[in-house]
Amino acid sequence: MSPGLDAFWAGYDATLARVRELRPRTLDDLAVILNAFQPPSAGVAFFGNNADDTLDAALSDVGWDLHYQASYLWDAKAPGDDGEWIHYVEGDVYAGRWQAP
Repeated sequence: MSPGLDAFWAGYDATLARVRELRPRTLDDLAVILNAFQPPSAGVAFFGNNADDTLDAALSDVGWDLHYQASYLWDAKAPGDDGEWIHYVEGDVYAGRWQAP
């Protein structure tokens, strides 16, 4: 791999490790972690699921409840009765649940 690709994948892995370590419970907390790796695109944050380890897997590991439409389109609810909802569309992370246009 090239040094640039090595750095990208190291950052990708480190970001997922931070999600697991810091256990975010809100979109704001999650966005701080994700935006330290890549700037947001269309949503509040961005994280492409381009490897064997993924954002949805990391969130599931720390207690978020995942609901899939497809691998690139899902909702997640933070732990707790009043847990916040987010949705993920092709890398972009948004507040609330996904609603079809």
